Order: sequence, then structure tokens, then C-alpha cells
Amino acid sequence: MRRLIPLALSAVLSVPLTGCLGTLVHAPTSVTQATITTRAHLLAAPTRIDAHNCTKGLGEVFTYVPLWGVAVGILTLGIIVPMTTSYACVP
Repeated sequence: MRRLIPLALSAVLSVPLTGCLGTLVHAPTSVTQATITTRAHLLAAPTRIDAHNCTKGLGEVFTYVPLWGVAVGILTLGIIVPMTTSYACVP
């Protein structure tokens, strides 16, 4: 019973984090194949996307923390989390 309380508490505290795992920005245009990277990300630091090869602009940008990243965030007290960034150019 003593192990159940910390386990339930950690589950309850991690559930609200899953609601803010990603952001999608999509333009109403066709897009090319997406470029995807996963990097370590400091909490509250801005994300920089180097899309210099997109000469006509970005058609879609999707940043999210993978589900396994929640566990990494808990272990590092939320300081460092893995963030996946996907972007696609306008053809």
C-alpha cells in the first residue's frame, strides 16, 4: 500500500503534462517531404528552426515532446526534455 501512493501521485502529476506536448502550425498550401530532428531542449527556452533551404517559406511546422520524453523530463526535474521538430517547405 505504501508503494501505491507514490505511484498514484506520480501518475496524477504527469497526466497534466501530456496536454501540452506539441504545437502544430500549418499553412493552407501543399508541402514537400518533412525534415525531422530530435534534440535535447532546455525547458522554457525558445526553439530555433534552421530552414534556410526553404526558399519559398515554411508550409508546416510541428514541434512536440515524445511520450518517452515525459519520463526524461521527470528524471531531470523538467530542466531538459527531448523535443522533436518537423518542418516542411512550400514547393
